[in-house]
Amino acid sequence: MNRATPENIGEELSQALALIKEALDMSAPLFGTDQEDSVVMLWEAFIKEFIGYVRQRSAEEGINLMSRISITKILFS
Repeated sequence: MNRATPENIGEELSQALALIKEALDMSAPLFGTDQEDSVVMLWEAFIKEFIGYVRQRSAEEGINLMSRISITKILFS
């Protein structure tokens, strides 16, 4: 693992976002088909796992990452 710097974190997040976009592009055509429920379950499990991990790491580190992220900035900028 690389030394933690904002640049390295940004690179990791860019790579993760590329994979998530790829999964979304694969998912979209399946909406409105008999596979939609399975795809929705996969996305729900992914988001649940992600948020759970953020909570776990926040507790371990004694920080609250979610409280430091501005939902207003994300949704309205």
